[in-house]
Amino acid sequence: MSTILVVDDEANVRQLLREFIEIEGHRVLEAPDATCARHVLAQEAVDLIFLDVNMPGESGTSLCYSIKEDPECRGIKVVLLTGYEGERAWSQGLRSGPDLFIVKPVNRQRIKVLLEELLSPESQA
Repeated sequence: MSTILVVDDEANVRQLLREFIEIEGHRVLEAPDATCARHVLAQEAVDLIFLDVNMPGESGTSLCYSIKEDPECRGIKVVLLTGYEGERAWSQGLRSGPDLFIVKPVNRQRIKVLLEELLSPESQA
C-alpha cells in the first residue's frame, strides 16, 4: 500500500480522487492548497502526489518545482492536474518537472492505470 497526497482546492475533486485511489488499496491524504500540502509532506512519507495546477495562493507548478528540487522529496512522483488544455498551461506545467501532466476530468480507469504505472517497482528505479 502506498501513501498518496491529493492537493486540490476543490473538495469534490479531492473526494473523487480519494474514492478512485482507495478502491485500488492505497492510503490517501488530502490538502486544499500548497501550504497545507507542505505541512503534510513535513509530517508524512508520501509516494505520489496528485497536484492541481491552479489553486489560491501558491500554484501547483510552484509546489511541484519545489518538491523536485528538494533532495528529501525529489523521489516523490508528481501528477499535475489541470482543467486547461492550452499550450501555455502545458508548457508551464511541464517546466515544473512533474512525472505526468493530465487534463481534468479524470476517470477511475485512468487513475488505476496511472497508479499501476507510477507505483510499480520498475518506475521506482
